[in-house]
Amino acid sequence: MNRHAILFDLDGTLVDHTSASHAALQAWSPTIGIEPDFERWLELDKWGFGRFERGETTHLGQRRDRIRAYTGREMDDDTCDEIYTGYLRAYEQHWTAFDDALPCLERALATGDPVGILTNGSEEMQQDKLDRTGLNLPGVVMLAATTLDSAKPRPEIYERALNRLGTTTATIVGDDWVNDVEKPRELGWKAWYINRSGTDPRVDVTSLDQVVFG
Repeated sequence: MNRHAILFDLDGTLVDHTSASHAALQAWSPTIGIEPDFERWLELDKWGFGRFERGETTHLGQRRDRIRAYTGREMDDDTCDEIYTGYLRAYEQHWTAFDDALPCLERALATGDPVGILTNGSEEMQQDKLDRTGLNLPGVVMLAATTLDSAKPRPEIYERALNRLGTTTATIVGDDWVNDVEKPRELGWKAWYINRSGTDPRVDVTSLDQVVFG
C-alpha cells in the first residue's frame, strides 16, 4: 500500500479563482441591479466559507447567505439559489488554469504516489472545473468537502482524504496558510505554501514550478 499521497488545493493554487470571480462579478452584478463590488464579494466569500469550514452552516447555506448579504435583500432559499446560479454561469465562463498547474500535476503523478485535489468546494463544481481547464488527468482524485462531509481546516477532513487514498501521510500544496499549510503541518504532513505575489513572508514558493516532490 502506498503510504504517501500528494494533494493540491484547487482555487488559487491550480485554477485562477480570483480572476474568474472578478470577471464574473463584472458581468453578473448588473443583471441583478447591483453595482459590481469585488472587495465586498471577496469579503463575503471569506465570511461564508469561514462559517462553512467551522461547521456553522452547509455549503449551500453559505451560498444563500452570501447572496442575501451581497444584494441586501431578504429572500427565500429558492430565490437565492436562482440568483447564485446566474453568478455561477458567469464564473464558469472564465475558469482558467495557471500556466504552471498542468506541469506540476504531471510531475506529481510521475512520482507514482496517489494524487488528489483537496478542496472546500462542492464536488460537482470542482470536478467540472478540472474538466474544463484541462487538469482532469488520469489518476487525479477529487476529494471535496461536500463528499468528505467536512472542510479544511477541521482535522477529520485530512484523515478522511488519506483514508480515501489508502495512505497515512501526505504532501500538500496550497495558497491558504491555515487550511493548506498550518493545519497539515500540525498533523505531520509536508506542506508547500504558494503565494504568487510573494508578499507573504511565510511563502515557500511563488510558482508551482518551484515545488519539488520526493
